[in-house]
Amino acid sequence: MVAKKTTSTAAAGQVEDAVAAGKEAVETAVKATQDVAQKGYDQAVELMKEHAEKAQKTLYGGYDEYTSLGKANYDAYVTAMNTWSKGFEAIGKELYAFGQESVEVSVETGKTVMSCKNVNDLMELQNDMTKKSYDKAVGEITKISEMSVKTVNEAIKPIQESLTGTFEKLSKQVAA
Repeated sequence: MVAKKTTSTAAAGQVEDAVAAGKEAVETAVKATQDVAQKGYDQAVELMKEHAEKAQKTLYGGYDEYTSLGKANYDAYVTAMNTWSKGFEAIGKELYAFGQESVEVSVETGKTVMSCKNVNDLMELQNDMTKKSYDKAVGEITKISEMSVKTVNEAIKPIQESLTGTFEKLSKQVAA
């Protein structure tokens, strides 16, 4: 009987050793699985952070870009309107000066008409004044026309530059 006890004790020891080895193997496997799962989770979290940051940069970067484009276009329009105002102020001053000069010439002409001694002198004065008035009016119209064209070209320039820049930036974004 003693031999049976020793054998069963030995068998029980072997079973305990096998159970301990199995338990250790399971714990090692569970730990390895946990490590792999943790690494996978960490990688997934990091990947999600990267994608979220890229999406945020794209979303807000685009918003910032559109905001800066809008501000640039607004500034261009303000510059254009300032140029437009200054140009037409100069044209207004020129028209006022022309009107004032015309009145002065008319007053002088009136004085001269009063000093005419006969109809021939009056007709000669009228012809002379008509030619001078016509030449002066054509010159003034030409000058006002040139000032208007210059004003419009200068006023449109910042708008054209701004819109060209905007379209270039937007087309690059669409192409990307």
